[in-house]
Amino acid sequence: MNKRISPKECEQLYIEYNTPAHVVRHCKAVCKVALTIAEKMNEKGYGFDLALIEGAALSHDVARIEEDHGSVGAEILEEHGFHDEAEIVKVHMRYDLNEFEKLNETDMVCLGDRLVKEDKYVGLDERIKYILDKAPQYIPGVREHILMTKDKTRVLLDKIEEYIGQSIDSLFEE
Repeated sequence: MNKRISPKECEQLYIEYNTPAHVVRHCKAVCKVALTIAEKMNEKGYGFDLALIEGAALSHDVARIEEDHGSVGAEILEEHGFHDEAEIVKVHMRYDLNEFEKLNETDMVCLGDRLVKEDKYVGLDERIKYILDKAPQYIPGVREHILMTKDKTRVLLDKIEEYIGQSIDSLFEE
């Protein structure tokens, strides 16, 4: 089994790489969402590596203050020997979710990231609205790409909800 990064080791990386407090809170929220969905799916027969999801989610934005934070974060994780987490962090910004039958730990982390705004679960619609509002309007095709990604994510969420027998929103109602 490959080495996994622990929450305590993630905390040390946040300090070492000056990860802002609001980004740390975001990482923790993404972790909670990704793990909750993965745990529900594991209860129904999926076999996700929950330690990998936890570590990758907690560390996915460790280098958020850098220009290409996914690549920089992946390099940091590689240097510390966390190769599987590094692979997820490297692709999390531009990852194309798999079909339901081929879901993996990367999908869970990226799904969590697509459902969290700042440090709160907000669901797909609100998160995508936030992304659209921040997206550079002058780049052709950006808006269309975001909306296409939203549609694909919605189809996947519908399949996950059918599989676990409840809505994703219901998992996070306080």
